[in-house]
Order: sequence, then C-alpha cells, then structure tokens
Amino acid sequence: MRVPSTPVPGPLSFAVHVDLVTGRLTATGRLSVGTTHMLYDAVSAMLRCGQPNWIVDVSELDVVDHPALRAIAGTYRRALRQERRIALHGASPALRHALIRLRLDRHVLPAEGVVAGANRA
Repeated sequence: MRVPSTPVPGPLSFAVHVDLVTGRLTATGRLSVGTTHMLYDAVSAMLRCGQPNWIVDVSELDVVDHPALRAIAGTYRRALRQERRIALHGASPALRHALIRLRLDRHVLPAEGVVAGANRA
C-alpha cells in the first residue's frame, strides 16, 4: 500500500510503503514539514492492523527539520498508546544523534545484534 504523495519541492521526494501483513513501514526521501502528514497517514494505517511490533526502515530517509523529528517522536507515542512497539532500522548517524538528544534512542533503536526482519512471516 502506498500512501498517495504529492510532489515535494527539492531534489528528494518522500514516499512511504506500508506492509500491513508484516508490520513493516519503509520511509524514503525527504521528511520535512511538508511531508510529515504522509507519515502520519501511514501510521494511522498501521494502527488498524493487528501487528504489535513494527519495523520502520529509515535507511533511505533524510530528516531535514524539527517537524520531521517531531513526526518520528509522535509515531513512537502513537504506537505506545496503542500498545505497539516500533524499531527504527537503518537510522543515519545524524538521526541517531537526534534520537539520543530526545532520549528516544533506547525506545526506538534496536539493540546491537537484533535481526532487522524479525517480523517477517
């Protein structure tokens, strides 16, 4: 399922792919104030599925501003309120640093040695 996207100014567009069966969300491109609504919509779709553990692949994600970081933090909070757990895989060093500063690293970054495809059927 692809969340409909609109053209985003700049060299990178943003896309979200949601696999409701495996509980995997893949975000690619530039996450910024103009694209956070797409992440919000994808998380809403994920909340409707029965998966208790989500894998969020951010290996091709470019987080460019504070609203983008707030969207990631909001994703964690929304999942937690619905008794779901998320794990971000492929976080860039800059995103890891931001998550550490926000004290979210221990909640959303997997421990070393955790297999990235743990939810795969």
